Amino acid sequence: MPTISCARFGLLAALLALAACASTPQARADIRQIVSTTSFGMCVGYCTTRLEISAAGAVLTRQARGGRGAPDLPDQRFTAPLSAAEWDAFARLAAQADLSALPDVIGCPDCADGGAETLSINGARSITFDFGAPLSEAQPLLTRVRALRARLMPEP
Repeated sequence: MPTISCARFGLLAALLALAACASTPQARADIRQIVSTTSFGMCVGYCTTRLEISAAGAVLTRQARGGRGAPDLPDQRFTAPLSAAEWDAFARLAAQADLSALPDVIGCPDCADGGAETLSINGARSITFDFGAPLSEAQPLLTRVRALRARLMPEP
């Protein structure tokens, strides 16, 4: 029968403890809010969105930009409750995201009207990047945020 030395057992226990830390309820409990925005500079109509996600639910606000003879449009607000499991999934992904080494601006957001997107966790800082671009340091979170935004957007 194979035996495990005390040193190997201790190393194994330490590795398991570290792996568990990344997804502990405490780490998720530190996440209070996730905010994602989109904007398009050369746009008429609803050009800016702000999606706020918290344990209380999701709120999507759309703001319009007039000009070029377009009518002024009122802000739109759409809300959705999140189940405890949905919020827990968002919080877990946000706790795993690492935005700390990223610059505040990545690429050329909204150049040639390609649009800009931002992501912020707990309001600590906001990372701005090209609309729809991948962000490997937070891609699972970003994918889920984008899906929620699509769910809350009204049909055209």
